[in-house]
Amino acid sequence: MPRTTIDGSDDRLKSMLLCVGILVFAPILARAPLLLGLLIADPALLYGGLADGLRAGPLGGFPPFPTIDPNIAFTSHALGHRAALDVLGRHIPWWNHFEGVGTPLVGEMQAAALFPLTWLLVFDNGQLYMHITLQIISGLATWALLRRIGCSKLAAVAAALAFEFNGTYAWLANAVINPIPFLPLTLLGIELLHERVARAKAGGYALLSTGLAASLYAGFPEVAYLNGLLILVWTLVRSAALPSADRWIFLRRVVIGGIAALAISAPVLVPFFDFLPLANTGGHEGSGFESIHLSPGLLVGTLAPYAFGAIFQLPEHAGYWGAVGGYAGCVLVALAFAGAAGHAHRGLRIALVLWVVVTVGISYGFPGSSVIVKIVPGLKVAAYFRYLPPSWEFALCVLAGFALTDVAREGGSRALRIAVAFVALAVVAAIWTTYRHGMSLHGRLALGSAIFVAVIVLAMAALAWRARTGETRRRALAVLLALEAVVYFVIPTLSAPSRGTVVLDGVRYLQKNLGMQRFVTLGPVQPNYGAYYGIASINHNDLPIPRAWTDYVERHLDSNAPPILFTGSSRQDPAGPSAADQLIANLDAYRRVGVRYVLAPKEALGLPAFASLARHAGAPDASLEPVFDDKVMRVFELSNPAPYFSAPGCTLIANARNSVDADCENASTLTRLELFMRGWHASVNGEAARIGQTGEIFQRVALPPGRSAVRFEFVPPFMNWAWTAFVIGWVLVAIGFVAPFGTPRGARPDQPDPPPGGPSPRAGVQ
Repeated sequence: MPRTTIDGSDDRLKSMLLCVGILVFAPILARAPLLLGLLIADPALLYGGLADGLRAGPLGGFPPFPTIDPNIAFTSHALGHRAALDVLGRHIPWWNHFEGVGTPLVGEMQAAALFPLTWLLVFDNGQLYMHITLQIISGLATWALLRRIGCSKLAAVAAALAFEFNGTYAWLANAVINPIPFLPLTLLGIELLHERVARAKAGGYALLSTGLAASLYAGFPEVAYLNGLLILVWTLVRSAALPSADRWIFLRRVVIGGIAALAISAPVLVPFFDFLPLANTGGHEGSGFESIHLSPGLLVGTLAPYAFGAIFQLPEHAGYWGAVGGYAGCVLVALAFAGAAGHAHRGLRIALVLWVVVTVGISYGFPGSSVIVKIVPGLKVAAYFRYLPPSWEFALCVLAGFALTDVAREGGSRALRIAVAFVALAVVAAIWTTYRHGMSLHGRLALGSAIFVAVIVLAMAALAWRARTGETRRRALAVLLALEAVVYFVIPTLSAPSRGTVVLDGVRYLQKNLGMQRFVTLGPVQPNYGAYYGIASINHNDLPIPRAWTDYVERHLDSNAPPILFTGSSRQDPAGPSAADQLIANLDAYRRVGVRYVLAPKEALGLPAFASLARHAGAPDASLEPVFDDKVMRVFELSNPAPYFSAPGCTLIANARNSVDADCENASTLTRLELFMRGWHASVNGEAARIGQTGEIFQRVALPPGRSAVRFEFVPPFMNWAWTAFVIGWVLVAIGFVAPFGTPRGARPDQPDPPPGGPSPRAGVQ
């Protein structure tokens, strides 16, 4: 027989390990088809423009797609892989030579270049491992937080599973999801700090600082900021539960922890804020998204996520998929509604309900919500309707955890019955609103979704009215909550490719022959996969992107390309000139930026969109010569491209993009076809040299007579201060373990601060 201690610590340990095991293995099992290779996770297959023999998964495709935002590929995968390779090569990835004519990489943010989990992208399927890890952290942090605030073990696990499989994780997979785990982790830090203040103990903000800093390193500042607003609300509500003297100590330590987090994050924040004034930020400029919101007719998708079919399956609902950022589900909403009625942590429950109502309200344009968008700093430029869902999904999960804790108690069943009735009416009202706004719900998946919702609601009703005991009701509802979350999460995975090959023959040809020149694509090797494969592409699909470059593209290369989507296919005016038309009309301009090769789809010359390319290629004096083809692409060589390095009267030996040796008869000027931007430094024979701008966007350095070793380096301005702040931030965290920063008077170290109506914080982790 196993040894059991008097206080039951062995049982508590086993229980804790069981909870942790469930939360760790659940996302692994849910993604087993991808891990086992039954379905393919590599986003390059779908979005890289190099696929051959592509076959859809069980749900069909493409559409539907396994995720909403193709930036799972263009920024997160391609640029993240480039950053990971740089880090592996012991280089800080400040700059990306392989996109446009060069662009900041750390400062671009979406690559999450200094986020440790991004470095998993050096592996095949590394992005899949990263996403699973994010889910696991989310689940464990939510579970620990809910136990800390008094939720039962079952309630904490079920609600943590619901957040681990939340709607944003299901539908988005680009950098949007990276900060999500650090919302519950930071709030766990708030609760630990709350307890330490109540016990008159020093420090306590280490986890708070770590969570906030990780949110910023994660690469999507909009989500980090919006989650930060919920963290602020939570903090203020929890401070009200402390005596006045303790409250100010608590808030002071929160501020110190926040300052430490910002200091630790300086190596990513300084490059980002230095880059922003020089960048094209697309729709985030000016009034941004102030007057944009989702139609109320789309609210049904919050309760029945696939009422509008699978992702981009139905063309008439493309606008919905282009703007939505997550969903809830009927069980989660019902339990959250019931959880609002309890007495323990009353202020926190009210705050979470208000957060859900306000954030969903502004996302769907409820009356009066536009005022909030205008008065909350930064909200209008953050595409809030897309990026708020992680925070309201989390709020719903916490409320659901409260409900599952309360439901076995007196009064819990009554709240549940009201909640089930509310959700049933809400579904009917949402469907009516959809049709009232001129939309229709149709298709097999919509029908299946309706049946599933009906079964779920009926099951909840049976439990609310017919369950024999409160414990039976609680367990069944916990299973129902987890089941709903996992089922909805798995559906997009079934649209992943089941078969296909990324054809790399053309990529290998370019790796062998491109040298330090560049290529332009009309389809194959979509941006920013040049960065992934280490071949310089003139194209870009990114945000933010240097404004000097986007302006140059519009003036000289392609006036019909959207500023942030110079992809070889995207058009501002579909009736205007095609990318091929603009290429042929501006061949000399492409030469001047160092373009040597043009990539076109294998069958391009027979397609109307490429008629101008076909005519030019067939002309006797064509300057584009076909030099290679494979299953997916044709490669044309453009004659006489400008060299990457040039200096009149000098012999140049280019060692790398940041290194060239020159032998000049007389003084000369070295021209380098790399984007000029503050932060670039040059040296000649080991001595600092002035680097200037030549033409509209490129770099020049004066060369003396004789031999010169010229070296270039990009380091964002003020990085010495940033690294100093980084060290100070960690010192603050370390001091927090030993220095009091104020001690509550009259508090006893052995007197924990129990949550109202719940167990003590110590019991909360048992």
